[in-house]
Amino acid sequence: MIEQTMNRLHNMKLYAMGEVLSQLIQDTSRSDLTVTEAVSFMVDAEYNKRKNNRIKRLLRLAKLKMPSACFEDINYSAKRNLKKDQLNSILLSDFIANHHNVLISGPTGVGKSYIACAFGNVTCRKRTPVLYFRVSKFLEYMAAEQAMGNYLKTIEKIGKVPMLILDDLGPDIMDKKQRNIMMEVVEERYLAATTIMTSQLPIDQWYSVFGEPAIADAIMDRLLHNAYKIELEGDSMRRH
Repeated sequence: MIEQTMNRLHNMKLYAMGEVLSQLIQDTSRSDLTVTEAVSFMVDAEYNKRKNNRIKRLLRLAKLKMPSACFEDINYSAKRNLKKDQLNSILLSDFIANHHNVLISGPTGVGKSYIACAFGNVTCRKRTPVLYFRVSKFLEYMAAEQAMGNYLKTIEKIGKVPMLILDDLGPDIMDKKQRNIMMEVVEERYLAATTIMTSQLPIDQWYSVFGEPAIADAIMDRLLHNAYKIELEGDSMRRH
């Protein structure tokens, strides 16, 4: 009977439950467990395994530049103009549920990408999908989708991702095609999803990257609306 039960658990892909059942049968010290306790152990094991598998899958699909980035390892110092309370307030604000953006600026090497990836990591661990792109690669990807006739579907798909991280905006000025892509993406996500964007340029200089003033104003208006701004300072951390 036990063998039949194990086979059925395996066929239903309840592998963790099967493993715990096998352990409970072999462990004589657990013979005094009630049926309710045994079932609880089995269900908890299956739940935790599926939860961890989903987190691993989301981290893999997110393609974060630094998938292991975490807030616990961030160096908070006055020289970086970075306060732990500032990041904690963002994390505790339900910023994803409220579709707030996070804009991160600062000189090269001060940890902009790391902070962005830490946001991505913690979001995946909450079992919420994330996508990471360098801005240049993102524009190439969207242009390729446009050439293949998949553009509208891809725009719609990108618009539904709860967190989109666009890393390293500028300093090169976008051409007409690139800024139109950015405009459509930002418009699709406006008040519907969270966008995290980083740049070595101060935020008030991002307008220049988008080139044409009217479109630049439209893009920045949507990015800045309800956005948290993290403006880093200091020397490159890669020197240390």
